[in-house]
Amino acid sequence: MWFATLPRRIAALPRRALKALRRSPRLLWRAVKGSPRALWLGAKGLWRGVKAAGRGLRAAYRGLRAPAGRLSVQVVFTAIALAGALTAGWFVVPGAGPAWSFGTEPTPEAEEPPLVLSPEGALDEAIGEAPDAGLPAETAPVGDTLQPTESPTAAATTPAGPAGLDAWAAGLTDLGIPQRALVAYGRGELVSAAQNPGCNLSWTTLAGIGATETTHGTTGGNQIQSDGTTLTEIIGSGYDEMGPMQFLPSTWERWKADGDGDGRYNPHDIDDAVTAAANYLCHDDRDMSRPDGWYAAVYSYNPREDYVKKVFDRADEYGRKSTA
Repeated sequence: MWFATLPRRIAALPRRALKALRRSPRLLWRAVKGSPRALWLGAKGLWRGVKAAGRGLRAAYRGLRAPAGRLSVQVVFTAIALAGALTAGWFVVPGAGPAWSFGTEPTPEAEEPPLVLSPEGALDEAIGEAPDAGLPAETAPVGDTLQPTESPTAAATTPAGPAGLDAWAAGLTDLGIPQRALVAYGRGELVSAAQNPGCNLSWTTLAGIGATETTHGTTGGNQIQSDGTTLTEIIGSGYDEMGPMQFLPSTWERWKADGDGDGRYNPHDIDDAVTAAANYLCHDDRDMSRPDGWYAAVYSYNPREDYVKKVFDRADEYGRKSTA
């Protein structure tokens, strides 16, 4: 179409006019030197050049006023504006980018460690000295015992059926622990004493963990039912921790236990969860009557100093109240 060649035609107009003007003086000079006819031809050529330039300018003006011409002009000016914006952006925009856009990778923020029930690894060397203030080594209530609290009463420390545990738990209502949860903690100590006699795990440590993790399975208005399961399943918001003792799914697969003998392994059953926690705390032949053994076990359950301190404070409180 004709408007497709419009920019080229416009660009050629000055060249055509200049060419005509250049020819006209030569013709005029020849006319001066030659005959009147040559003079006439020179003047005529000059006039034709001027007329040709005028026609070209008028044609260009008409073309620009036509819809297609206006569109062409808009396209040209848009292209020029876009090119200018891109050129300016080359120098301006990078300054608003993040640090790594200039070649320096950002330093990721430290993420709070999850509840990972894994062996303590190199922790053994770090706990050679006495634990921090408030840990079991400094507050053992009886003789050389390094547990944070005493064990349950005699009726509960020997193998007993559910009736014996229920009676023992019923006498400790002032602890503020739901009786069904307290029965599970007492059973956890008994099972641990039978399966890992050298561990010396106390129910108070299990209760301290249960209190710190989910307030004995009652977090968020929940409660422990008579069969040991929670009214609704407790799932952690960060790493899908499960149940009253907050096991990671992968950790539960390794340490799952059937604490009440119903043939099921349910992390939302406090009997199963407490027994699994007892097995985990006592693995690697730990002796929780020693301050370093107790510290290592609880720290491996959740490797945070403030967590260990909270568990100890709860466990020590339960032990003191249970013997008052």
